[in-house]
Amino acid sequence: MERDRRLYWNGFLLCLPAAVIIAGGSYFLYDKVPEIVHNEHRRAVAEYRLVAEDLKNGEIPAERVFTEDVKRPKSARKMKPGRWDYEECEGGRLVWYAEGEKSVATKVAAVEEFDYGTLMYAAGVFFMLLFAGITVFGVRYFWMFVRERDDFLAASAHDLATPLIGMRYAIGRSDEDARVLNERMIRLVENIREFLKLGGRRRPPVIEPVDLKAAYEEAYSLFREDYRDLFDGGDVETVFAGEGPFTVKADSTMLVQILWNLLGNDLKYAAPYGRVRAVFSRGGGMVRMELTDEGQGMTKRQRKKAFDRYYRSRTVLESGKGGFGIGLCTAREFAVAMKGTLTVKSNSPQGCVFTLELPAA
Repeated sequence: MERDRRLYWNGFLLCLPAAVIIAGGSYFLYDKVPEIVHNEHRRAVAEYRLVAEDLKNGEIPAERVFTEDVKRPKSARKMKPGRWDYEECEGGRLVWYAEGEKSVATKVAAVEEFDYGTLMYAAGVFFMLLFAGITVFGVRYFWMFVRERDDFLAASAHDLATPLIGMRYAIGRSDEDARVLNERMIRLVENIREFLKLGGRRRPPVIEPVDLKAAYEEAYSLFREDYRDLFDGGDVETVFAGEGPFTVKADSTMLVQILWNLLGNDLKYAAPYGRVRAVFSRGGGMVRMELTDEGQGMTKRQRKKAFDRYYRSRTVLESGKGGFGIGLCTAREFAVAMKGTLTVKSNSPQGCVFTLELPAA
Protein backbone atom coordinates (compact mmCIF):
# COMPACT_ATOMS: atom_id res chain seq x y z
CA MET A 1 0.00 0.00 0.00
CA GLU A 2 2.83 2.38 0.88
CA ARG A 3 4.56 1.48 -2.39
CA ASP A 4 1.42 2.27 -4.41
CA ARG A 5 1.04 5.59 -2.59
CA ARG A 6 4.58 6.55 -3.52
CA LEU A 7 4.02 5.56 -7.14
CA TYR A 8 0.86 7.66 -7.39
CA TRP A 9 2.58 10.61 -5.73
CA ASN A 10 5.54 10.40 -8.12
CA GLY A 11 3.16 10.13 -11.07
CA PHE A 12 1.36 13.26 -9.84
CA LEU A 13 4.68 15.12 -9.57
CA LEU A 14 5.52 14.14 -13.17
CA CYS A 15 2.20 15.62 -14.30
CA LEU A 16 2.53 18.83 -12.27
CA PRO A 17 4.86 20.82 -14.62
CA ALA A 18 2.63 20.13 -17.63
CA ALA A 19 -0.48 21.02 -15.62
CA VAL A 20 1.05 24.38 -14.62
CA ILE A 21 2.13 25.12 -18.21
CA ILE A 22 -1.28 24.18 -19.63
CA ALA A 23 -3.10 26.28 -17.02
CA GLY A 24 -0.84 29.28 -17.69
CA GLY A 25 -1.19 28.84 -21.44
CA SER A 26 -4.97 28.64 -21.21
CA TYR A 27 -5.08 31.85 -19.17
CA PHE A 28 -2.82 33.60 -21.70
CA LEU A 29 -4.96 32.50 -24.66
CA TYR A 30 -8.19 33.45 -22.91
CA ASP A 31 -7.17 36.75 -21.33
CA LYS A 32 -4.15 38.19 -23.13
CA VAL A 33 -4.43 37.18 -26.77
CA PRO A 34 -7.71 39.09 -27.38
CA GLU A 35 -6.04 42.19 -25.91
CA ILE A 36 -3.01 41.76 -28.20
CA VAL A 37 -5.29 41.34 -31.24
CA HIS A 38 -7.30 44.42 -30.22
CA ASN A 39 -4.12 46.49 -29.81
CA GLU A 40 -2.97 45.47 -33.28
CA HIS A 41 -6.30 46.58 -34.73
CA ARG A 42 -6.07 49.87 -32.83
CA ARG A 43 -2.63 50.45 -34.36
CA ALA A 44 -4.12 50.14 -37.85
CA VAL A 45 -7.05 52.43 -36.97
CA ALA A 46 -4.61 55.02 -35.64
CA GLU A 47 -2.90 55.10 -39.05
CA TYR A 48 -6.22 55.81 -40.78
CA ARG A 49 -7.06 58.48 -38.15
CA LEU A 50 -3.88 60.32 -39.11
CA VAL A 51 -5.04 60.29 -42.74
CA ALA A 52 -8.44 61.70 -41.64
CA GLU A 53 -6.62 64.47 -39.73
CA ASP A 54 -4.69 65.32 -42.91
CA LEU A 55 -8.01 65.52 -44.80
CA LYS A 56 -9.39 67.84 -42.15
CA ASN A 57 -6.34 70.09 -42.29
CA GLY A 58 -6.15 70.05 -46.09
CA GLU A 59 -2.69 68.53 -46.11
CA ILE A 60 -3.50 65.94 -48.78
CA PRO A 61 -2.98 67.02 -52.42
CA ALA A 62 -6.22 68.01 -54.18
CA GLU A 63 -5.81 65.41 -56.94
CA ARG A 64 -6.00 62.65 -54.27
CA VAL A 65 -9.15 63.99 -52.61
CA PHE A 66 -12.69 62.83 -53.51
CA THR A 67 -15.63 65.20 -52.80
CA GLU A 68 -19.40 64.77 -52.58
CA ASP A 69 -19.50 64.47 -56.37
CA VAL A 70 -18.35 60.91 -55.76
CA LYS A 71 -21.06 58.53 -54.56
CA ARG A 72 -20.47 58.18 -50.85
CA PRO A 73 -20.94 54.89 -48.96
CA LYS A 74 -23.68 54.55 -46.42
CA SER A 75 -21.24 54.93 -43.55
CA ALA A 76 -20.08 58.30 -44.96
CA ARG A 77 -23.64 59.55 -45.67
CA LYS A 78 -24.61 58.93 -42.06
CA MET A 79 -21.55 60.61 -40.61
CA LYS A 80 -22.01 63.79 -38.65
CA PRO A 81 -19.74 66.79 -39.33
CA GLY A 82 -16.30 66.35 -37.81
CA ARG A 83 -16.53 62.52 -37.81
CA TRP A 84 -14.40 60.18 -39.90
CA ASP A 85 -14.46 56.54 -41.03
CA TYR A 86 -12.78 54.18 -43.48
CA GLU A 87 -13.77 51.20 -45.59
CA GLU A 88 -12.31 48.70 -48.02
CA CYS A 89 -12.01 49.55 -51.67
CA GLU A 90 -10.24 48.12 -54.65
CA GLY A 91 -6.51 48.37 -54.09
CA GLY A 92 -6.63 49.74 -50.53
CA ARG A 93 -8.86 51.75 -48.17
CA LEU A 94 -11.03 54.88 -48.53
CA VAL A 95 -10.70 57.20 -45.57
CA TRP A 96 -13.67 59.63 -45.20
CA TYR A 97 -13.99 62.87 -43.26
CA ALA A 98 -17.33 64.70 -42.83
CA GLU A 99 -17.33 68.48 -43.39
CA GLY A 100 -20.77 70.00 -42.87
CA GLU A 101 -23.10 68.75 -45.62
CA LYS A 102 -20.35 67.10 -47.59
CA SER A 103 -17.63 64.53 -47.03
CA VAL A 104 -14.19 64.27 -48.51
CA ALA A 105 -12.19 61.08 -48.93
CA THR A 106 -8.85 59.80 -50.12
CA LYS A 107 -7.58 56.40 -51.14
CA VAL A 108 -4.63 54.98 -49.20
CA ALA A 109 -2.83 51.66 -49.06
CA ALA A 110 -4.24 49.23 -46.52
CA VAL A 111 -2.34 49.12 -43.26
CA GLU A 112 -1.10 45.56 -42.79
CA GLU A 113 -2.41 43.97 -39.60
CA PHE A 114 -0.46 40.99 -38.32
CA ASP A 115 -2.73 38.02 -37.50
CA TYR A 116 -1.56 37.50 -33.92
CA GLY A 117 -4.78 35.74 -33.01
CA THR A 118 -4.44 32.80 -35.41
CA LEU A 119 -0.71 32.45 -34.74
CA MET A 120 -0.99 32.47 -30.95
CA TYR A 121 -4.04 30.26 -30.75
CA ALA A 122 -2.47 27.69 -33.09
CA ALA A 123 0.92 27.79 -31.34
CA GLY A 124 -0.69 27.73 -27.89
CA VAL A 125 -2.85 24.71 -28.64
CA PHE A 126 0.09 22.92 -30.29
CA PHE A 127 2.46 23.42 -27.36
CA MET A 128 -0.17 22.52 -24.77
CA LEU A 129 -0.93 19.29 -26.63
CA LEU A 130 2.80 18.67 -26.96
CA PHE A 131 3.41 19.07 -23.22
CA ALA A 132 0.37 16.93 -22.46
CA GLY A 133 1.63 14.20 -24.83
CA ILE A 134 5.15 14.29 -23.38
CA THR A 135 3.71 14.02 -19.88
CA VAL A 136 1.49 11.08 -20.80
CA PHE A 137 4.42 9.21 -22.36
CA GLY A 138 6.65 10.13 -19.42
CA VAL A 139 4.19 8.81 -16.83
CA ARG A 140 3.56 5.72 -18.96
CA TYR A 141 7.29 5.06 -19.24
CA PHE A 142 7.68 5.58 -15.48
CA TRP A 143 4.99 3.02 -14.70
CA MET A 144 6.35 0.56 -17.27
CA PHE A 145 9.85 0.97 -15.89
CA VAL A 146 8.73 0.29 -12.31
CA ARG A 147 6.64 -2.70 -13.34
CA GLU A 148 9.34 -4.20 -15.55
CA ARG A 149 12.01 -3.59 -12.91
CA ASP A 150 9.98 -5.45 -10.31
CA ASP A 151 9.14 -8.26 -12.74
CA PHE A 152 12.77 -8.50 -13.79
CA LEU A 153 14.00 -8.79 -10.22
CA ALA A 154 11.33 -11.37 -9.41
CA ALA A 155 12.15 -13.45 -12.49
CA SER A 156 15.88 -13.18 -11.80
CA ALA A 157 15.37 -14.38 -8.25
CA HIS A 158 13.30 -17.30 -9.56
CA ASP A 159 15.86 -18.33 -12.16
CA LEU A 160 18.79 -17.98 -9.78
CA ALA A 161 17.02 -20.07 -7.15
CA THR A 162 16.57 -23.07 -9.49
CA PRO A 163 20.25 -23.96 -10.07
CA LEU A 164 21.10 -23.07 -6.47
CA ILE A 165 18.57 -25.55 -5.12
CA GLY A 166 19.81 -28.17 -7.58
CA MET A 167 23.40 -27.50 -6.55
CA ARG A 168 22.50 -28.03 -2.91
CA TYR A 169 21.30 -31.57 -3.63
CA ALA A 170 23.95 -32.37 -6.25
CA ILE A 171 27.02 -31.56 -4.21
CA GLY A 172 26.45 -34.59 -2.04
CA ARG A 173 25.96 -36.89 -5.06
CA SER A 174 28.45 -35.96 -7.70
CA ASP A 175 31.05 -33.31 -8.07
CA GLU A 176 30.40 -33.28 -11.85
CA ASP A 177 26.71 -32.53 -11.38
CA ALA A 178 27.62 -29.73 -9.00
CA ARG A 179 30.08 -28.32 -11.53
CA VAL A 180 27.47 -28.30 -14.30
CA LEU A 181 24.85 -26.63 -12.13
CA ASN A 182 27.41 -24.14 -10.90
CA GLU A 183 28.42 -23.31 -14.47
CA ARG A 184 24.79 -22.84 -15.48
CA MET A 185 24.25 -20.47 -12.58
CA ILE A 186 27.36 -18.47 -13.53
CA ARG A 187 26.16 -18.20 -17.13
CA LEU A 188 22.72 -17.12 -15.98
CA VAL A 189 24.23 -14.36 -13.85
CA GLU A 190 26.47 -13.38 -16.78
CA ASN A 191 23.38 -13.30 -19.00
CA ILE A 192 21.63 -10.90 -16.64
CA ARG A 193 24.73 -8.75 -16.26
CA GLU A 194 25.22 -8.43 -20.03
CA PHE A 195 21.52 -7.80 -20.57
CA LEU A 196 21.59 -4.87 -18.18
CA LYS A 197 24.30 -3.35 -20.37
CA LEU A 198 22.12 -3.37 -23.50
CA GLY A 199 22.12 0.12 -24.95
CA GLY A 200 25.08 1.01 -22.78
CA ARG A 201 28.81 0.41 -22.94
CA ARG A 202 29.90 -3.19 -23.33
CA ARG A 203 33.31 -4.60 -24.02
CA PRO A 204 33.88 -5.15 -27.75
CA PRO A 205 34.02 -8.80 -28.86
CA VAL A 206 37.45 -10.41 -29.14
CA ILE A 207 37.24 -11.91 -32.62
CA GLU A 208 39.26 -15.06 -33.27
CA PRO A 209 38.77 -18.40 -35.05
CA VAL A 210 36.40 -20.53 -33.00
CA ASP A 211 35.17 -24.06 -33.73
CA LEU A 212 31.36 -23.77 -33.74
CA LYS A 213 30.98 -27.49 -33.01
CA ALA A 214 33.26 -27.27 -29.97
CA ALA A 215 31.40 -24.21 -28.69
CA TYR A 216 28.12 -26.06 -29.17
CA GLU A 217 29.42 -29.06 -27.21
CA GLU A 218 30.56 -26.80 -24.38
CA ALA A 219 27.14 -25.16 -24.14
CA TYR A 220 25.26 -28.45 -24.59
CA SER A 221 27.23 -30.16 -21.81
CA LEU A 222 25.39 -27.95 -19.32
CA PHE A 223 22.02 -29.29 -20.50
CA ARG A 224 22.89 -32.85 -21.58
CA GLU A 225 21.36 -34.63 -18.59
CA ASP A 226 18.18 -32.55 -18.79
CA TYR A 227 17.68 -33.40 -22.45
CA ARG A 228 18.38 -37.08 -21.78
CA ASP A 229 15.71 -37.06 -19.08
CA LEU A 230 13.22 -35.74 -21.62
CA PHE A 231 14.33 -37.96 -24.52
CA ASP A 232 14.60 -41.25 -22.60
CA GLY A 233 18.39 -41.15 -22.52
CA GLY A 234 18.79 -39.65 -25.99
CA ASP A 235 20.58 -36.44 -26.93
CA VAL A 236 19.77 -33.57 -29.24
CA GLU A 237 20.29 -34.87 -32.79
CA THR A 238 23.30 -33.27 -34.47
CA VAL A 239 23.47 -33.10 -38.29
CA PHE A 240 26.40 -31.83 -40.36
CA ALA A 241 25.25 -30.76 -43.82
CA GLY A 242 28.27 -30.74 -46.12
CA GLU A 243 31.92 -30.78 -45.28
CA GLY A 244 33.61 -28.70 -42.62
CA PRO A 245 35.42 -27.05 -41.15
CA PHE A 246 32.76 -25.20 -39.17
CA THR A 247 35.11 -22.54 -37.85
CA VAL A 248 33.78 -19.03 -37.39
CA LYS A 249 35.15 -15.58 -36.59
CA ALA A 250 33.70 -14.94 -33.16
CA ASP A 251 34.24 -14.18 -29.52
CA SER A 252 34.31 -17.60 -27.85
CA THR A 253 32.62 -16.42 -24.64
CA MET A 254 29.82 -14.64 -26.49
CA LEU A 255 29.34 -17.58 -28.84
CA VAL A 256 28.94 -20.08 -26.01
CA GLN A 257 26.53 -17.69 -24.33
CA ILE A 258 24.40 -17.50 -27.50
CA LEU A 259 24.28 -21.29 -27.81
CA TRP A 260 23.54 -21.65 -24.10
CA ASN A 261 20.60 -19.27 -24.46
CA LEU A 262 19.22 -21.09 -27.51
CA LEU A 263 19.54 -24.53 -25.92
CA GLY A 264 18.09 -23.34 -22.62
CA ASN A 265 15.17 -21.72 -24.45
CA ASP A 266 14.40 -24.93 -26.36
CA LEU A 267 14.78 -27.07 -23.24
CA LYS A 268 12.30 -24.92 -21.36
CA TYR A 269 9.62 -24.39 -24.00
CA ALA A 270 10.02 -26.84 -26.89
CA ALA A 271 11.79 -30.08 -25.84
CA PRO A 272 8.87 -31.31 -23.66
CA TYR A 273 6.74 -31.49 -26.84
CA GLY A 274 9.14 -33.22 -29.24
CA ARG A 275 12.65 -33.72 -30.53
CA VAL A 276 15.25 -31.00 -31.01
CA ARG A 277 17.83 -31.10 -33.78
CA ALA A 278 20.97 -29.03 -34.44
CA VAL A 279 21.98 -28.71 -38.11
CA PHE A 280 25.41 -27.30 -39.03
CA SER A 281 26.18 -26.04 -42.55
CA ARG A 282 28.23 -23.45 -44.38
CA GLY A 283 27.97 -21.45 -47.58
CA GLY A 284 28.41 -17.96 -48.97
CA GLY A 285 31.22 -17.21 -46.57
CA MET A 286 29.00 -17.93 -43.55
CA VAL A 287 28.68 -20.81 -41.13
CA ARG A 288 25.22 -21.47 -39.72
CA MET A 289 23.62 -23.56 -37.06
CA GLU A 290 19.89 -24.24 -37.16
CA LEU A 291 18.24 -25.38 -33.95
CA THR A 292 14.91 -26.91 -34.94
CA ASP A 293 12.21 -28.11 -32.58
CA GLU A 294 8.75 -29.66 -32.67
CA GLY A 295 7.27 -27.58 -29.87
CA GLN A 296 4.15 -25.46 -29.76
CA GLY A 297 5.71 -22.93 -32.11
CA MET A 298 5.05 -19.20 -32.29
CA THR A 299 2.61 -17.03 -34.16
CA LYS A 300 3.86 -14.54 -36.75
CA ARG A 301 3.53 -11.72 -34.21
CA GLN A 302 5.39 -13.71 -31.55
CA ARG A 303 8.24 -14.48 -33.95
CA LYS A 304 8.47 -10.79 -34.85
CA LYS A 305 8.78 -9.79 -31.18
CA ALA A 306 10.79 -12.80 -29.98
CA PHE A 307 14.05 -10.82 -29.70
CA ASP A 308 12.51 -7.72 -28.08
CA ARG A 309 13.50 -6.74 -24.58
CA TYR A 310 11.29 -8.19 -21.85
CA TYR A 311 8.97 -9.87 -24.35
CA ARG A 312 7.26 -13.04 -23.24
CA SER A 313 4.29 -14.43 -25.14
CA ARG A 314 0.93 -14.96 -23.50
CA THR A 315 1.32 -18.76 -23.64
CA VAL A 316 4.68 -18.52 -21.84
CA LEU A 317 3.20 -16.25 -19.17
CA GLU A 318 0.31 -18.66 -18.66
CA SER A 319 2.72 -21.59 -18.34
CA GLY A 320 4.20 -20.06 -15.19
CA LYS A 321 7.75 -20.98 -16.23
CA GLY A 322 10.65 -18.87 -15.04
CA GLY A 323 12.57 -16.44 -17.15
CA PHE A 324 12.01 -12.96 -18.45
CA GLY A 325 12.75 -13.17 -22.15
CA ILE A 326 16.23 -11.66 -21.87
CA GLY A 327 18.07 -14.66 -23.29
CA LEU A 328 17.09 -14.25 -26.94
CA CYS A 329 17.49 -10.47 -26.76
CA THR A 330 21.04 -10.82 -25.43
CA ALA A 331 21.84 -13.59 -27.91
CA ARG A 332 20.90 -11.46 -30.91
CA GLU A 333 22.89 -8.51 -29.54
CA PHE A 334 25.94 -10.75 -29.32
CA ALA A 335 25.40 -12.18 -32.83
CA VAL A 336 25.11 -8.70 -34.36
CA ALA A 337 28.21 -7.53 -32.45
CA MET A 338 30.15 -10.37 -34.14
CA LYS A 339 28.77 -9.35 -37.59
CA GLY A 340 26.37 -12.28 -37.64
CA THR A 341 22.61 -12.77 -37.46
CA LEU A 342 20.14 -14.65 -35.30
CA THR A 343 16.65 -15.24 -36.69
CA VAL A 344 13.60 -17.41 -36.07
CA LYS A 345 11.09 -18.91 -38.45
CA SER A 346 8.30 -21.45 -38.36
CA ASN A 347 9.15 -25.17 -38.56
CA SER A 348 6.58 -27.00 -40.66
CA PRO A 349 4.32 -28.57 -39.54
CA GLN A 350 5.00 -27.52 -35.95
CA GLY A 351 7.69 -25.78 -33.95
CA CYS A 352 10.38 -23.19 -34.66
CA VAL A 353 13.78 -22.92 -36.30
CA PHE A 354 16.37 -20.61 -34.76
CA THR A 355 19.21 -19.86 -37.18
CA LEU A 356 22.57 -18.50 -36.08
CA GLU A 357 24.88 -17.28 -38.87
CA LEU A 358 28.46 -16.11 -38.36
CA PRO A 359 31.30 -15.27 -40.75
CA ALA A 360 33.42 -18.28 -41.65
CA ALA A 361 37.05 -18.16 -40.53
